[in-house]
Amino acid sequence: MTKLDVITIGRAGVDLYGDQIGGRLEDMGSFSKYIGGSPTNIAAGTARLGLKSALISRVGDEHMGRFIVEELAREGVNTDGIVTDPERLTALVILGIRDEEQFPLIFYRENCADMALCEDDIDPDFV
Repeated sequence: MTKLDVITIGRAGVDLYGDQIGGRLEDMGSFSKYIGGSPTNIAAGTARLGLKSALISRVGDEHMGRFIVEELAREGVNTDGIVTDPERLTALVILGIRDEEQFPLIFYRENCADMALCEDDIDPDFV
């Protein structure tokens, strides 16, 4: 296995950002989809900067979980530490951008896959 520079661990979700900048979430008519969660974003960002990065997390065995894994792979992130959870869904966040200081958001994280990450999911040889 290639030596890694950075391994992040934790939240992996999908962020759905309202396309109407400056509007209220109530008024949003369309959304754009991005990977989300600080560990996930840091893994992608460090890979963009040329580091060998990986993420340890859980995603659901559904469309949004596959989106996260595929998007991270496109960014060059090692996804070997991501477990696919057959019972839980991937977390979603709906967000808006009102201005430079306000970004309303709603988390959909009830019993989601990344919250079930446990010690057994971490391979000591990977770390």
